Amino acid sequence: MTVMARDEPLVLRFGRHIPLDAEPTALLWVGETAAVALGDGSLRWIDDAGHARACPVHGGAILAACRHPDGAAIVTGGDDGRVCRVSYDGEVDEIGRFERKWVGHLVASPASRLIVAGVGKEAIVWSAGSTAPSHRYTVDATIGGLALDGKGKRLGIAHYNGATLVYGTNPDSGRVALNWIGSHLACTISADGRYMLTALQETGLHGWQLPELPELPELPELPELPDMRMSGYAAKTRSFSWDRRGKWLATSGDAQAILWPFEGKTGPMGKAPLMLAQREGALVTQVAFHPKDDLLAVGYSDGVVALARLADDHMLLLDGASDDGHGSYITVLGWNDAGTRLGWGGEAGRIGILHMDARA
Repeated sequence: MTVMARDEPLVLRFGRHIPLDAEPTALLWVGETAAVALGDGSLRWIDDAGHARACPVHGGAILAACRHPDGAAIVTGGDDGRVCRVSYDGEVDEIGRFERKWVGHLVASPASRLIVAGVGKEAIVWSAGSTAPSHRYTVDATIGGLALDGKGKRLGIAHYNGATLVYGTNPDSGRVALNWIGSHLACTISADGRYMLTALQETGLHGWQLPELPELPELPELPELPDMRMSGYAAKTRSFSWDRRGKWLATSGDAQAILWPFEGKTGPMGKAPLMLAQREGALVTQVAFHPKDDLLAVGYSDGVVALARLADDHMLLLDGASDDGHGSYITVLGWNDAGTRLGWGGEAGRIGILHMDARA
């Protein structure tokens, strides 16, 4: 019998598995290196050989993480109220601290170079190149989610009874109120800025078709915005992924991945979704479109990870549930920019890394 070190990779048929000591809360890529944020407050850098290196960052769990706009580091937010930039060499730079609060949400844009954190009822913005907060937007309830459009200028803030739309690059910009009753717990904006969707506490999605807006302190009087409701989900949606053309939005929260069509003038309104990668006895918890191909990665509540083709719904299982049928709920899933690496992780703390160019 061989006893393996805790961070020594186990080479499996499809990729490597690296056991860690805490639940992953985010998985991001810097080139071909994976950065995994963990519930113990550390960030693990996993190189292309599968070796993990720990970098302590927060005094509590990492609640949110995103890639820094420079593409070379990770931004993390913790329940210790700190926002940090973490580089591969282990350097940790604190760029924000909020006493007696936690940082629940982070988004960033390489286009506008904005970083935005959700802290309580405030969306706090770091402008391009800033190492300290530059401005902030306050809403009426605790923030449930943040999203930026493809240009990184329009900022969506989900909260109780709807969402708020602002220009993140302009602290004096006007606001658009997107009203819908209930708690809105996550959100996404299409890359072209035409649609914003939120995930609801009672399951399902609500969406709005957004107007073209001038970046002015005073907004013109707007007509009532067309909105849409997507219902029928078995569980709450926590994962969104747009395909590379903005044609499909994949969502979690059911026994299969639910893909909504966004072509034409009215997007998914009046149209049925495409359903892929259905499995019995499990729910989809994570979805991630390949950045270059019509391929969707799907993670499930029982620890299974699969690839599904849009053309014919052909599935390839990459990782399976444990022998007792109780796998580790997949909490993170993501591709690198080139689409050559796929990473995933479950609540038990096991990370999987697949080299797509070596799979055959």
